Amino acid sequence: MAQKKSESVLAVEEKMIPTAEEPKNEDLFVDTLWNQYEQSLVRTRQMRESREDAYMNALREVIKFNKQYRKSLGNLFEQTKKTNKEVVSGLMQQMNARREELMKDEERVEAEMLNEREELKQQLKEVSQQLENLALTPVKSIFQIIDQLEDNFEKSTEANIAYGRERRNAWQQVTNEYVKMARSTHNEIVNRGKNSVKELLKVK
Repeated sequence: MAQKKSESVLAVEEKMIPTAEEPKNEDLFVDTLWNQYEQSLVRTRQMRESREDAYMNALREVIKFNKQYRKSLGNLFEQTKKTNKEVVSGLMQQMNARREELMKDEERVEAEMLNEREELKQQLKEVSQQLENLALTPVKSIFQIIDQLEDNFEKSTEANIAYGRERRNAWQQVTNEYVKMARSTHNEIVNRGKNSVKELLKVK
């Protein structure tokens, strides 16, 4: 009878003691939990770097577009300057043709007109050159300043992103070590809990 009681107690204890599969399930749960956490960290880092890369690409495209736009404005200005020269040249030709006609008709009047026309021609050239210089100088200066500002902004943004990534990579190593330690500690706590339960069941 006593032997049957001890066999039944052993049978009850065997039922209460966890099987070999349970620790595997618990270990699997802990590993899965920490694997998911590490994967979410990696995904977050990748998304942040993707956003930074997209921002830099957009910034470069905007700067490239602005430079092309300014270049086209410069070309338009050059075309206008060329047209103005052609207009001035046409006026000069008309004045020369008129002068020749006047020379045939009245030499005295023509001599006076010739002097006036030469002066007018010279003044017209000077005014045209001064207008071109006045118009071109601020435009070139503004374009150079804008180019420098955009180039400096692009370089500083690129440097800031690189510095931020270096800093994050340094902290990433620390974070990875903390995650490893936390995972190990979690596994130890689970194993101690299981061992404590086993010891309690054995005592009973």
